Amino acid sequence: MTFVAAFYNFTIELNHSDRNVYTTFRLKTPRHELETHAHLYARLIAYLHCYRAGIDFSRGVSEPKEPTIWLKDAIEQIQLWAQVGVPEKRKLELSLKQHPTAEHRVYFYQEGDVERFCHHLRGSKTNWVKEIQFYQLDPIFLERLATLETTSPLWSISFIDNRIYLTLGHIDLESEVTPIDIWDAFQQSLIREQIAS
Repeated sequence: MTFVAAFYNFTIELNHSDRNVYTTFRLKTPRHELETHAHLYARLIAYLHCYRAGIDFSRGVSEPKEPTIWLKDAIEQIQLWAQVGVPEKRKLELSLKQHPTAEHRVYFYQEGDVERFCHHLRGSKTNWVKEIQFYQLDPIFLERLATLETTSPLWSISFIDNRIYLTLGHIDLESEVTPIDIWDAFQQSLIREQIAS
């Protein structure tokens, strides 16, 4: 069983011009005792990046079968399935099969995550992940957020062309949500291995 280490309360002023999302809301989420601060802030950034009405954190930290973030419709069908970190291949394959019309996203947040996921693609002859959107968050940016931690922060955050503009108190920060062509990254990893061997 996983226990909650702390609860975090945020007031969010969100502007996502690429998706025409302009809203202000309160957000409360637990940080579980086994969850790093980097993961906490990675899932918060991912949540805001794919925000739409009805989106929610799942029990993904304590329930491995669930993604980190999801959106369900009125009859509990998953419309959005988003994972923070490297998902297990079987978990991803199962979701693609069970929820073929859902939007699938993966947000990497640590150095080496792309390489670790490419290892899951070993032996793949077809691009079975082509319908999934992959992104890389900046680990240094996430570490910076952890150092600025406050009890009930106000986040004024904008996404423009996958660039993050965040005002936290009197501090302005910028970063990227970098789209990843994972199949190309996989092919490049194979080439590097061939050169090295």
